[in-house]
Amino acid sequence: MDNPQPSYLHMLLVFMKIGLFTIGGGPAMIPLIRDEFVEKQKWIKDEDITDVLALSQSLPGVIAVNASTFLGYRLGGLKGSLVATIGVVLPSFVIIFLIVTAFSASGIDKHPNILKFFDGVNSAITALLIAATLKLVPYSIKNKFGWAILALSLVGIYLLGLDIAVIILTAALLGYLVTKYAGGGSK
Repeated sequence: MDNPQPSYLHMLLVFMKIGLFTIGGGPAMIPLIRDEFVEKQKWIKDEDITDVLALSQSLPGVIAVNASTFLGYRLGGLKGSLVATIGVVLPSFVIIFLIVTAFSASGIDKHPNILKFFDGVNSAITALLIAATLKLVPYSIKNKFGWAILALSLVGIYLLGLDIAVIILTAALLGYLVTKYAGGGSK
């Protein structure tokens, strides 16, 4: 890490930037976090991103807030986590407040251009998620066991319709058991 302890103001601005452009929720934040924290700021490494995302998705709450709080803590302790959380939430709060204020009287369905805007944004977010996933695969799936968990998870989600929480808990349990009793899976 070239710059392990950024100023709180710098952190606030970076997290506000991520919060401002994270349209589509927490998963849409993944490529932005990776680009900003690994490529631009060099605050963390690609290997660390997968840990942050795994932890953030495993905890209750919004992924974007969990990831920001965790990253903020890593960068600046308790104050850093507070700055990061405020930074990532503030833009969304302000935007939602303005939208609600502007459209509460007339209704958003009377503004078809705004709905078309979100259709375009959703398509771009899908592309960003695919790109981020492809970049993170080498850091998150390191052996045959990891590929097996990926395959079983996809089957569980798409073919069996299992709840994602069940998938995450089962994968975590299997990962723990294999690491503890079988030496971490086969290469």
